Amino acid sequence: MNELLQEMEQALADLLRSGLDTGSGAAAQLRALAVRCEDTGLHTGAALLAELADRLEARGRTLNKDDLPLTETLCRLAHYRELCAEKYQEEAILRRWQEQQNAQQTGGTA
Repeated sequence: MNELLQEMEQALADLLRSGLDTGSGAAAQLRALAVRCEDTGLHTGAALLAELADRLEARGRTLNKDDLPLTETLCRLAHYRELCAEKYQEEAILRRWQEQQNAQQTGGTA
């Protein structure tokens, strides 16, 4: 899961660095990440990635660029990714703490 979250972060950073470039294949990359998110159970992330890909493709087909909806989706996805990363970190800390507690209890009784 952590690897997927890092890939999402990298895709968003690349998109911003490119100036929301519509010809870079970013939409295809976002769709591939959406499928992986859906398979992992990150349904909201999958929906936001698909929406971002749709908006990016639509941006490439218009002369009058209105980046506000695209930027809004990008920000929502970045916030969602950050919340998921925090939750993942909290769960990892809890797992390590529980493993240490179990090791101490097992070591004390053996």
